[in-house]
Amino acid sequence: MNQLQGKQRVTVTIDAKLLKAVDQLSENRSAAIEEALHLWHRQQIEAQLQRFYTNRNSPSLQEEEQWTQATQEGAIASWENEAS
Repeated sequence: MNQLQGKQRVTVTIDAKLLKAVDQLSENRSAAIEEALHLWHRQQIEAQLQRFYTNRNSPSLQEEEQWTQATQEGAIASWENEAS
């Protein structure tokens, strides 16, 4: 594969109607497909994060709540000390 400016040339097979629609909406087919892949990648990361946070167990949530409370109290105390 040839690398140009940190990019790689690839060959993919795309539905003919979809490719025609992309060509009608964009002057740069490669840029349109690259942007679509960036959006797809972001959606995949968001889905993984959502699954992670959805599947956390109760002890993990309780520990996180305790940590949040402790750090919040510490931050408030620190700010109050700086103000006086």
